[in-house]
Amino acid sequence: MIARPWTDDLPKCRNTCVASYLSQIGGNVNSTDDYLCFYCQTEDGSCLYGIFEPHNGLDAARFIMQRMAVEMLLPPPSISNSDEEIRDRLRNAFVSVEKAYIENYDGMIAERTSLQYRLQTLNETQISQNCDNILSRLKEIDQHLSGGATVVIALVHNNKLFVANVGETRALLCKTDDNAVLRVVQLTVDHSLNNEDELLRLSQLGLDVNKLRNAQYLGNQSGTRCLGNYLVKGLYKAFPNIGMAAAEPVVATPEIHGPIILYESCRFLVLVSAGVYKRIQEVRGCSEQTNKQLAQIIVENFRKQTNFTKVSQSVLEEIEEEFVSYCTKNNLTPKSNTHVTLLIRNFNFLPPIPQNDTINLRNPVQKPNERSSVRFNPIVQSKSNTLLNEIDSEIYSSGTNDLETNDSNIDTNRSNESSDISSCRPYDRDKRIKGYVDFSCYYENVAKARKNGTLPGFIK
Repeated sequence: MIARPWTDDLPKCRNTCVASYLSQIGGNVNSTDDYLCFYCQTEDGSCLYGIFEPHNGLDAARFIMQRMAVEMLLPPPSISNSDEEIRDRLRNAFVSVEKAYIENYDGMIAERTSLQYRLQTLNETQISQNCDNILSRLKEIDQHLSGGATVVIALVHNNKLFVANVGETRALLCKTDDNAVLRVVQLTVDHSLNNEDELLRLSQLGLDVNKLRNAQYLGNQSGTRCLGNYLVKGLYKAFPNIGMAAAEPVVATPEIHGPIILYESCRFLVLVSAGVYKRIQEVRGCSEQTNKQLAQIIVENFRKQTNFTKVSQSVLEEIEEEFVSYCTKNNLTPKSNTHVTLLIRNFNFLPPIPQNDTINLRNPVQKPNERSSVRFNPIVQSKSNTLLNEIDSEIYSSGTNDLETNDSNIDTNRSNESSDISSCRPYDRDKRIKGYVDFSCYYENVAKARKNGTLPGFIK
């Protein structure tokens, strides 16, 4: 039985839904022992979120997750902290966690050095007697030392958002523009061998980046930054393709973004592990549109689900089902035991839930007296003849989907009206309902277009 992490007992942010588990294709994908995330709220209203994607086992990732919570919450950020102090706090947390990880494995690192020395000094008789045992123990130690995690942390503090990451875990901010189009902004940097800045850094260490780009591996991992995995850091010289580097090629230095002021246009935040969005890439084949496609799936599930706490789970199940179907159709064998995590923090896409009680991370079920239905306009128009949709079409065709800034557009034609969606309502064939179409958006956009001189001629 795995010990229950203390992060489970942190006060939870009620406007967050999560799903995190070890996905075993064809097996159970809903294990509650594999949570590698936290989403908590401090007494002064700050909120801290984090997801941790493991490498080579869960133990190191669990250690990193719990240590990161210690560094960020003991003591918690203060309202009086400046923006630069918050950025320093995030940066120092990653440094401290990496140091704690190495200290945690000091004994194994020393034992490994001793065993290698013994192996080199054995005579022929001793080799035949002891070699297998030594090699077996070295393999076991290397298995532990290669454990690590890629990480993304998000902090909401004084109505500002700060994000820090190492690796390919992502943070996406979904916000609407003046034309009610949902734009998806990737706040994090992918630390991979497809990142030209990372390749430049590696080339300055004396590595052949063309070979690395073709191999898509640095030692025993594909990413260029992570927490943990001592084998590709302190012991990197043992790997032929990175051993000639002038310094450790894989680093634990995070990218820090923020402060980002959370205006009303900011609808929701997504933290997602690479194992999730890479499945979308595999199935749909266009990496530049992955963030947009993920956001579309989330919005669709907002509209289908009546219980907000289940949205992340239903999104992962939908992605998993599509991925399994794709692999079966194309006779592909997916990588087993992929850990997937999706965390969604609602700002105002849905009405916020009061932060009065805590909820249990492992059983996040709403109480009977809590709002059990999602409120929003359930009507979805794709490309109708309304002025709003014509303006959206112009946005799509004008090239504002700027891949360099990782922005994407999604139609979210939502009026100012909201309605309850409840699966418990009885169906009445003859019952008439009130009209609920709100044309205010139409008239507002007509006025804008007339002012800008872009009003179509057929509209008076």
